[in-house]
Amino acid sequence: MSDDELDAAIAERFKVYAEGIRLPGEFKGRFVGSVRRKRALRFGWSLGLICAAVAVCATGMSLSRPVGTDGDARPSLTASSAGAGKATRVSYWMLLGYLRECFSRCRSPRRKEEE
Repeated sequence: MSDDELDAAIAERFKVYAEGIRLPGEFKGRFVGSVRRKRALRFGWSLGLICAAVAVCATGMSLSRPVGTDGDARPSLTASSAGAGKATRVSYWMLLGYLRECFSRCRSPRRKEEE
């Protein structure tokens, strides 16, 4: 028996075997669900890593900023620059607070709708 004849015989046996095999009916639903869960998990991890990186960068920038003495100036979330009049700049802590507030506002309506 040559190699070609052996390959043809094996292929014929596989065809007969494969005709009787079928996937279960709920396979499609389970497969799509598992793919969606894995995508959501991957998206959650990447979003978490990005948020952590932003928090670390903002904290590092705020801690590395030189602390100046402005006399009797009170600490606040927005810091006015000396001698610039009404010009203000946003501190990094305010940015983190604003982002936290944005994410907490997004969750609140969902909870109310569920109840």
